[in-house]
Amino acid sequence: MTDQNTNRPIGDPESEGTPLILSQEELEAGFVGNPTAKIDERGRLKLPAEFRGFTDSKYGKGYKSFYIASTDGNTGELYPFAEWLSHMQKVHAMPRSNQARVKLLANYTLYGDKVEMDPQGRMQLPELLRQKAELSGEVKVSGEGNLLRITSLKRLHESAQANELNATDFDELSKYGL
Repeated sequence: MTDQNTNRPIGDPESEGTPLILSQEELEAGFVGNPTAKIDERGRLKLPAEFRGFTDSKYGKGYKSFYIASTDGNTGELYPFAEWLSHMQKVHAMPRSNQARVKLLANYTLYGDKVEMDPQGRMQLPELLRQKAELSGEVKVSGEGNLLRITSLKRLHESAQANELNATDFDELSKYGL
């Protein structure tokens, strides 16, 4: 994504303070990209500049309310709070007796919390999630539409090496035009 007024990448230091103008298509696509970021020694993630710019554009300048959750404790899922509320409406529409719902809510309760972004773009990640998902040092922050996935760079390397794509995988992907 680029700032259409100046043709600079989102998050470019020279474009700080310049309002982003995104197309309807870009706004609907949501978060896109996967920059590397760092978790500091206090367990805070600094939101990558390109995602901060998108957040300001979509949710309003200075938007700072997020919810961090995890479905399995292996990665973090960072939602703008407005998106989290919409997500939770779907969860709460499920029957209370549904075991998948019960398990999902248990993980959300164990690993999740509402977080506020500070003026420097940092937010505190829940300690249990940081420990289980090994979220320290370098991480990948991947845009997945209405949420950002936070994955340990170490774990991502291990997973990619253990699960290399093979000919069967490429055949399956080709069925979807990939």
